[in-house]
Amino acid sequence: MSNNEGRVIAGGIEVVVDSHHKSILEAYEQAGFTPEYHCREGVCGACRTTLLKGEVEYRHAPLANIPKGQILSCCSKPKGTIELAEQPPFKRQIA
Repeated sequence: MSNNEGRVIAGGIEVVVDSHHKSILEAYEQAGFTPEYHCREGVCGACRTTLLKGEVEYRHAPLANIPKGQILSCCSKPKGTIELAEQPPFKRQIA
């Protein structure tokens, strides 16, 4: 795993987040999921999920109120490998 690459494990599904992705949310979209979100800027909190292990970094400080132990997937990237308590409300797209 390179310095610009991280992994997210959520609901038993692992997704790689690399330098081509702006966020965890974008990586899930490119993997064929349809994540719930509204703003993509860390304002609304619709993409909030619980972080069990690891750390994330934010492109910019989110404006939404984030309880301790939770993250916003729309504006964050993993530092290494992270694990989420549940798969965010993502639905796999049917091809």
